[in-house]
Amino acid sequence: MNRVPRVALVVYGAAWLVVTGFIGLVIHLGVPSPDELLVDVADRRGMWIAANAILIAQQALLTVGGPRLVRAIRARQAVAADAVGGLLAIAAGSLVASGVFHGVLGAHLADQVTPPPLDPDLVRAATTMHALGDTSWFVGIGALAATTAICTAVWWRIGGLRRVAWLGAAAVACTLLQFGWFADHAFGVFAAPGTLLQAAWFVWVGATTTVDPPVTAVVAPPVGRPPQGT
Repeated sequence: MNRVPRVALVVYGAAWLVVTGFIGLVIHLGVPSPDELLVDVADRRGMWIAANAILIAQQALLTVGGPRLVRAIRARQAVAADAVGGLLAIAAGSLVASGVFHGVLGAHLADQVTPPPLDPDLVRAATTMHALGDTSWFVGIGALAATTAICTAVWWRIGGLRRVAWLGAAAVACTLLQFGWFADHAFGVFAAPGTLLQAAWFVWVGATTTVDPPVTAVVAPPVGRPPQGT
């Protein structure tokens, strides 16, 4: 098995911790209003831009490591493998879009922040960019959660993969609970454990060889003289 896809998945998982760690530091682990977010990003523009640049570049790793997941699932369930491939494409595109929208907020809008009161037009523009970025973000992590759920369901029936299946189930549960944020910001408490579990899932899947598709032995035809007729 080529090691490159495995390493790509491990690094992808580790990059999640970097991206979310930088974002958490910028927003002080809170849920700021649009004007507060502008001020927070203006104070740490470099870290915010770095987080979103890494988020964009990170998706290239998914295009390298993702096919390994597809092959592993296809060896056991072809329809599920097609779903995994499509969901990974949705996740990568959505997270790239999130990085672009939030990057524009940090690189351009936050650069125009002045001492309060902030320009209302600037706040409205930041609100729009942040809404687009957050929507893309939730589509992306939702697609990753769906991918994890499918892999978990397929691997659950395989005795040697129960541990990674349990980890995947926990990651999916925490990610789904994050979506409660739209109803009550208190659900944001699940963001940290959801991120840690999803990152650990990618690292585990990349590091282990037990998820690789089984190798079918091919028996070579006998070499030598053909059998003599009777």
